[in-house]
Amino acid sequence: MAENIESFSFRYGDTGGRMEWFRCEKGQGLWLEQFDGERRQGRCDITEADLAELERVIQNNHISDWNGFCRLDLGMCSGNSWVLHVTYTNRREIHAMGHSEAPEGFAQGKAALEVFFAPFWEKCS
Repeated sequence: MAENIESFSFRYGDTGGRMEWFRCEKGQGLWLEQFDGERRQGRCDITEADLAELERVIQNNHISDWNGFCRLDLGMCSGNSWVLHVTYTNRREIHAMGHSEAPEGFAQGKAALEVFFAPFWEKCS
């Protein structure tokens, strides 16, 4: 049975200065932010059906397995960094972060999240 997402936040930045941040809260909407030489941002509504689809993306890409991952290479001045925080209506959470480190399947999960949020850029303009 799929769980109900209460809030979601995924922020990623790379050594080239590119940043993206997807965050939403049930009943409050969706915020998108991206920087890749120019800043792009938007805000719009997100439906229960959208949140259910986001949960399917999380499950299908084993993103919940990232929970508890925390590896920060503090000796490195540059590198990719990311933070994921998901809360559910039943109070369960997924919290993970990394700097120059990522769990198995991270690239696939990150790509799936980007694909999920891509259509919202038009809605949130």
